[in-house]
Amino acid sequence: MRSTNQEIGQRDKLFNLVEAQALLPLVQVITERHRTELMPVKQKLEKMLANDPRRAPFEREFEQIVTRWRGKIELLGATVPGLWVVEFNVGEGWLSWRYPELSLSSFRVAGATLSERQNLARYIEETDPDWAC
Repeated sequence: MRSTNQEIGQRDKLFNLVEAQALLPLVQVITERHRTELMPVKQKLEKMLANDPRRAPFEREFEQIVTRWRGKIELLGATVPGLWVVEFNVGEGWLSWRYPELSLSSFRVAGATLSERQNLARYIEETDPDWAC
């Protein structure tokens, strides 16, 4: 295993596969809690017209919940490229997880979009990266 000399809370943390897999259960719990908190707010917003003046406090609450979730994930050293998407930087790309996936099973190479995520097992088999050891 490579040592990055970086701790939780550092935004530029480099992970290896074992480290990312170890953090995933915590990421899943944090995400599920914030997603559950967000659902009633989202439902209220969906029932309102876009120009309804009553939307503003719900939109602020929505943003606050998402911002709290993002902050907690980033404190772990992971990145948040989209809502309920968490990625772990491995240097050449990111180990990518999206709610409600059960495991860390996708990889996104640097420069690729979220829709271009690849199967993690296949990527490891084909490239044998150092971070997968």
